[in-house]
Amino acid sequence: MRNLTQNQKKFLILLISGALIMLAVSTYLSINTQVKNKDVINKRIHVIHAGGEVEPNFKEKYEKNRDKMGQFNINTFDPLINSSNIVPKDWNDIAISIGNVYHDYDAFVVICGKETLSYTASAISFMIENLNKPVVFTDRELAQAIMLASQNRFPEVMIASSGKLLRACRSVNNSTDKFASPNYPSLEKYNSLASPKEPIHIKFVSPKVKVVVIKVFPSMDSKHLNNILNDTEVHGVILEIYGSGQAPITKQFLEAIKRLVEKGIVIVGVSQCDEINNTDIDARLLDAGVLPGYDMTTPAAFAKICFLLGNVEEKQLIGKLMDQSFRGELTIPTVLLPDNK
Repeated sequence: MRNLTQNQKKFLILLISGALIMLAVSTYLSINTQVKNKDVINKRIHVIHAGGEVEPNFKEKYEKNRDKMGQFNINTFDPLINSSNIVPKDWNDIAISIGNVYHDYDAFVVICGKETLSYTASAISFMIENLNKPVVFTDRELAQAIMLASQNRFPEVMIASSGKLLRACRSVNNSTDKFASPNYPSLEKYNSLASPKEPIHIKFVSPKVKVVVIKVFPSMDSKHLNNILNDTEVHGVILEIYGSGQAPITKQFLEAIKRLVEKGIVIVGVSQCDEINNTDIDARLLDAGVLPGYDMTTPAAFAKICFLLGNVEEKQLIGKLMDQSFRGELTIPTVLLPDNK
């Protein structure tokens, strides 16, 4: 460029800048066109309306985007499940509804009320073993859920939120009435579960199993735990401890935990803070018998314990099973990985 005049240099710079802008615009249009025209790979969708509502303008959305969605039919529960009143038997009914027609469809969408949707979706993820088709939960946005179920082959139970698919057993409600996955990114090909080779198998949750959630709070003492000792129906406790892995550490509190464990009650400690990877529970709590929940959400830990208590006869194995990731619900600490044992 040394032999070029000043005007020629300016003209050349303009040409290069223009070419770069055109390249950026072309790339943007290409990417958005690919997303817009994403192929429908699951053409047969079964929708289970278990509870909650469908958006009032669903038909308009479907007609506008039907080229991006597979064909679907709807099975509506009668009566619909009230999300606030949902019980494990309802989870069994949803699993049965999927299992009965599993081989007739490519993907499934389940509509439930948002209040307990993360609990229900987490439970279904544990109950369906060797799932190799998408199961997408939604609280209202049916059109979005059908579109996502039509265009992805992730063999998981998921929650549709803001145009993305979140792993069900990693998801929680957030303050914006949407769902979030604080300790795991939204699903893509690189981070979804692998498709299993074994045939699908559904295991149910026992309605007789009772699990309670207790949040640790300032001034909490052993009396709150001792009340559980008098409840002969309680089988498991999810103890929401502080984000740092702490709880009231007094002799009376630890003794109350030990008595619960000796009684056969399974206690799992998870963090009250969704975005904290709670792997460092106070050693004194662990010594008292609290099982670490690692970075599991409360809904996932609750569903997992309900599932294990109803399907594992040897209760002493539950501690080891809590250290295993069944559906990608937890990040296994490095010290527990096979090469490090």
